[in-house]
Amino acid sequence: MSEENYPVVFADDVFGEDGSALSELIDSLSAGEKPRILLVADMNVVQRTEGLGTKIGRYLQRHEIAMAASPIVVAGGEKSKCDNLQSAMQIAASAVDSRIGRNDLVLVLGGGAVLDTACWALSQVRGGMRVVRMPTTVSSMIAGAHSGFAFLNIRGVKDSMRVAAEPQAVVIDTRFATTVLDGVWRAGFAEALRLAEVCDGAATTRLLELAEVFRTRDFGAMDEIVRMMTDVRRRCGATQFGLWASARLESMSDFKMPHGYAVAIGVAINTIYAQLRGYITEEECDKVCAALESCGAMDCVDHSRRYIADTQRLLLGLDAWRLSSGSEAIVLPKGLGGGIVEEKPDRETMKAALNMLK
Repeated sequence: MSEENYPVVFADDVFGEDGSALSELIDSLSAGEKPRILLVADMNVVQRTEGLGTKIGRYLQRHEIAMAASPIVVAGGEKSKCDNLQSAMQIAASAVDSRIGRNDLVLVLGGGAVLDTACWALSQVRGGMRVVRMPTTVSSMIAGAHSGFAFLNIRGVKDSMRVAAEPQAVVIDTRFATTVLDGVWRAGFAEALRLAEVCDGAATTRLLELAEVFRTRDFGAMDEIVRMMTDVRRRCGATQFGLWASARLESMSDFKMPHGYAVAIGVAINTIYAQLRGYITEEECDKVCAALESCGAMDCVDHSRRYIADTQRLLLGLDAWRLSSGSEAIVLPKGLGGGIVEEKPDRETMKAALNMLK
């Protein structure tokens, strides 16, 4: 069961003139005196959301929320997690310089990588600061914003630096997801399916129904998926299904492969493997793979064949997984909506799964 106890707030046009959800949340998190705010923002979000800075400024002024310092804008995507701590140190230094107090809050607005970088950095200041996460991609709304940890990459190893970092709250405005590139949008579906496939059969069935329309960037489908999967995540907690493969693919590409696409391939590999091991039927496997393809999350395969084809190197991801998690065990679907832990993956069967994907 999930042990996540922080509030999750959905807000439509969170910084709009009629929006009060964020202000009310900030008031509820205060201990008497109204908190000051430090804002960390994803450069991709700032550049793709017209007038965002002005809109945020007016919102804070309207609700009499004081800024502790100028906003910090960091590179989006994995860049901020792979820059030898430069972005993390920039954020930590600003938190120190602005003399953020125990009653103050840091708002982190961005995709999963920026959430990771900021929360990792802020966990180092006074042993942790109060952070409100505001995810802006489908994937981060479903998964990254709710993680109890924050990660950085070092020496080419995905998420090799990890610290405990639970948010004070999560605020989700699904409108932000409409600003992302097509590939980021489509790959968000894979994150939803990764969670549903081993946690919730009804959610899995609904995702399979929505796959094709999701590809068209239908806002209603996206909003439904984010809300549904947020509920699943709150009830069931996190899952490591598919992550050994996606982490390895990102590392093999020197983090040029977008996280969401790596997740899609990781889900496909492990779903095929689960079918070969008899945990799901061939029909169930086909449905999942067809959904990944019809939603567009597998559009990256043609550009990633050299990584998938390098079977021996890719399977080293199982060794990396053992080093990072302390165990070879991987999570797999048992039926669609149930999960099973396989303590020692069969590498020959995994090779067969990779060959079938190729």
